[in-house]
Amino acid sequence: VGNYIMDAFATEAFGEVTVLAKSGIIGMLGVSNGRLNQSVTSSDKGMSIYGKLGYDNAPLLSDPDDLRFRLTGSFYRSSEESTRDYIYGGDRAGGRYYATYQGRNDSRVNDFSPRFNPGYASLTTFQVNPFISVDGLEFFGIYEVASNNLDEGGSFTQIAGDLLYRFGAMDQIYVGTRFNSVTGEIVDGAPSGTITRFNIGGGWFMTQNVVAKAEYVTESYTGDVWNGTKLQGAGFNGFVLEAAISF
Repeated sequence: VGNYIMDAFATEAFGEVTVLAKSGIIGMLGVSNGRLNQSVTSSDKGMSIYGKLGYDNAPLLSDPDDLRFRLTGSFYRSSEESTRDYIYGGDRAGGRYYATYQGRNDSRVNDFSPRFNPGYASLTTFQVNPFISVDGLEFFGIYEVASNNLDEGGSFTQIAGDLLYRFGAMDQIYVGTRFNSVTGEIVDGAPSGTITRFNIGGGWFMTQNVVAKAEYVTESYTGDVWNGTKLQGAGFNGFVLEAAISF
């Protein structure tokens, strides 16, 4: 139901060049202003560059049930002149599990809780993604490191693994499980912390545009970095049902 704990998705003004070769080579290089909201009353000289390189054997397959393999690596780097960086908080949709950690006396709702955003004003992040698919069985993995570009340092590492099985006349039903964790420190030498999440569930695409989903999810916060905050010893678990209509 939910996406990843540290979920990279942003809506920004951008330009990019993409190459999809018949040999399976994938390449992309882009540049953006690193911002979701624009301003005509302040100066922002910041920018972000990003890119991807990988291989996907899909163009070479003669049967869709054959073994498909894809391996990609991508990066994103924002300049130190950026006034805001939205790579982990710019999709406008907010996080699932709907403000689970929202305190009763919090004056402002955190629409992205319980996702995690390192909050670095300037950062460099890279991600490696393996993907394997055969006869309806799929594996997708993430290894990601997000580092602070400023002198105080700090970084967070995310790992995730999805195992999914699709079936039905049009592969419209799926069951799956995911393990996801984020570990790191806000600045160099600071206490470290870990967020761990486990999901198991499934879904049914009733049409191409309508899906119903159900899952059991458990999440926990460990480490000294959360001490003194409402996330010290935090965690939740439970069942979630959701339906979505997309166009």
